[in-house]
Amino acid sequence: MNSKTPLGAGVAAGQLQGLRVLVTAIDLEQREHRGIAVYSKGVLKALRQAGAEVWLLTQFDPSIADVRASGLPSSTAKMIFSARVLESLNSGKEVDYNAMQVFLQRIPLFKNIKKLRALLDEFVGTLFPKRRFNQSNLRAIPVQNIFDNPYLQSERLGYLQDVDGLICASDIFVHSFRLAQRRAGHVLLLDLEGFDGVITTCPLNIHIGNVRFVVQSIHDLIPLEYVQTSDHVIGFSRRLRACAHAGRLFVSESTRHKYETAILQPTSSRHHAHGVVIQSPSLTFPADACDWEARIPELSLHSEAQRRLQTLEPCRYLLFNSSVEPRKNLLFVLKAFIEAGIERHGIKLCITGKLKADRYSAKVKGLVNSHPDVLLTGYVDEATKRQLFLNALAVVSPSLVEGFGIPVLDAACLGLAVIASPSESHREIQQLHDFEQHVLLCSTLETSDWASAMRLVVGRIERQRLEASEGRPEHLRRQQQSLWLDELRQQRIRRYRALQQTIDAAFQASISRVIQAELAILAGG
Repeated sequence: MNSKTPLGAGVAAGQLQGLRVLVTAIDLEQREHRGIAVYSKGVLKALRQAGAEVWLLTQFDPSIADVRASGLPSSTAKMIFSARVLESLNSGKEVDYNAMQVFLQRIPLFKNIKKLRALLDEFVGTLFPKRRFNQSNLRAIPVQNIFDNPYLQSERLGYLQDVDGLICASDIFVHSFRLAQRRAGHVLLLDLEGFDGVITTCPLNIHIGNVRFVVQSIHDLIPLEYVQTSDHVIGFSRRLRACAHAGRLFVSESTRHKYETAILQPTSSRHHAHGVVIQSPSLTFPADACDWEARIPELSLHSEAQRRLQTLEPCRYLLFNSSVEPRKNLLFVLKAFIEAGIERHGIKLCITGKLKADRYSAKVKGLVNSHPDVLLTGYVDEATKRQLFLNALAVVSPSLVEGFGIPVLDAACLGLAVIASPSESHREIQQLHDFEQHVLLCSTLETSDWASAMRLVVGRIERQRLEASEGRPEHLRRQQQSLWLDELRQQRIRRYRALQQTIDAAFQASISRVIQAELAILAGG
């Protein structure tokens, strides 16, 4: 059997009943839940629906020294510890619970001392990262033991409904990254007890003992292809190399090809299963969306640049939904929007990415400030994102390189027009279902091409709007156009739900096949 073992060749797709699987939570720990966080939630849901018992590995392991010192019962201490872990996941950061430390942080001198100590700790940690985690370094929180907890009602933590418990290992992902940045062969060892397997939601420099299988997820090779990223190139390369010793889930055929060309060695000591999975779209519409959200007259959002509320009319704006960094190519799409001249006809550009403290974001902010029809919202919650997609005229995704492209998938599932760069991952999305009718791939070599594409999609939707009221008296025209808009949004929701169900089922089946194939390969020796 060669290293390109297809998805579960000779192994029927089936359920994962009886398997206890641990999934890494690294991207669910970030303050902003972006693409890989969406993928992580999809993995949890797929495993649960396939019948597996699902646990989450988090590096949030807050101190309860103050609780222990108080002499409170162990049952009380466990409840407090669980609350602190959930608070960290909910806020995207670990909080200091030492009352004296919190008080002293208000004193400028102490704050400076604390910063110096943090830098020293990071320096020492970089030189001497932890190399092994065993059972004594892990703390378990069974979710079923968390009764009527307020955090279980948090939208951000909604994925916990698909989780049976949490395993806390202090800074385990940080130590894994640090080891990857050192000499080759420095791999973090994790000894688990009571689990059948582990799925990482991004490449990790890790070896896991006492489990039947390990499957690593690979999203892209972007830090190796594009210099303007913040990743440690050597460390990232070693994390990718560690995936050669496990089963592999790729989010696109393009990523699989790049990985096997640049990373996978033909002399790999053991062959492993792999597969390309199409991850689930990220939007979730409530049950009454067709009756309620499909009928809202306008959206009101806070503009981060103008520092005030702005309104967006349905089907009167283009949407850019992504982080603000050079490879996402936001400056390009801003220039194309200005060149298109569609703002003179009341069309706006809405940007949901959050600006950073760098030169690229400064240039973006300068352009946004000079154009009142460009709305910069910063990071938005899931409900707002859902409404922005539902009511958009079109979505623009000019990214120079992508592992997959969730915004393009979300828009195509809705039946929205999408103007996207011709990256291989976008081409793969365009080839799914009927998406070729909705995804327009446009070269990013010239802004004029994108300006023309913007005018094209604006003209198309405006013709549909006018045709909906053609032949009507003037006093009924606006009413008919409003009815047309409501029906359009209802169609988008119904289409999205149907495609989401289809893609979810295929995603679950793909993950199950990879796990089964990996188990079969390992059992065969």
